[in-house]
Amino acid sequence: MTNTSQNIIISVIICLTFLNFLMWSKTNYGGNSKSNVDQKLSEIQTKIDEILVGKTQNSKEFQVLFSKMKEYSTSQVSIRQKTLSSINAENQFHLLYGSLAMEVFCPSKVRVGTIGDGGKWVCNPWRIPENSVLFSLGLNNIISFEEEWQRMTSNRSVIYGFDVDEQQKNTKDSYAKIRGKTRKAKITNETDTSRNEYTIEDLAKSSNVSEIEILKIDIEGAEMTCLIPFLKTYNVCQIYLEVHGGAPAHVELLNHIGQLGYRLFSYEVNGYSMDACEYSFIRDACVDKYGALPIANYLDFKKN
Repeated sequence: MTNTSQNIIISVIICLTFLNFLMWSKTNYGGNSKSNVDQKLSEIQTKIDEILVGKTQNSKEFQVLFSKMKEYSTSQVSIRQKTLSSINAENQFHLLYGSLAMEVFCPSKVRVGTIGDGGKWVCNPWRIPENSVLFSLGLNNIISFEEEWQRMTSNRSVIYGFDVDEQQKNTKDSYAKIRGKTRKAKITNETDTSRNEYTIEDLAKSSNVSEIEILKIDIEGAEMTCLIPFLKTYNVCQIYLEVHGGAPAHVELLNHIGQLGYRLFSYEVNGYSMDACEYSFIRDACVDKYGALPIANYLDFKKN
């Protein structure tokens, strides 16, 4: 590898590291106060795009190296699929997490919401379309992700937040300030308005939402039965999903998501419990839109 290529890669790593540090600093020291951090974030992201798109991704050397990486990753697809298919015990998380790898490479991947519970790995939020919809299922009065998202993107999104419990007044007020609306609703696989229970699709319809760009889900196990029917009706660009349950249940859901054309670009095991994991997906049709690159698909395997 040439010195120029090494310098480019080092520059990218430094920029991404500093970017995440600034996001963490802003969230944990200074909260909602406006400062020059927003300007710095924008400047760093512009520089990252210049390095990655203008120099790295379009360079012949990068294309050769990335091609080799794709070829190697493709050679591992069959063993990953075989291992995932073999999982049949609740506690086989060593096989589950040991089999996972990124199906899509997102150069501008950042953790929004920063440290602790509530943070999500996202692909290039700076490319979010103006006035696009972000659906957030499961709030629990924790809205650091949505607040950070809107700060980073200059309030480009319209946000709809849902939770089984009524949110506190200060949560509702803070949500309203970032173009958000909250609503009490339990997510289920069948709608029963008398019990305030709704499918995700019916929540979208009742909110007069026909297109959802970002879907963020933390509904404590209900994702197992509620997500797939929704994805068969709505096309979402990115999904940030926390899955709860035994290893076979994780595999089952990941497999269904993969078969619907969504590709894994990040995952993070919950530090408190092995049976919970954050997964981030991007739809095939949105990969170019967010400046990502496909590597090798394996979660869409056909079961025997």
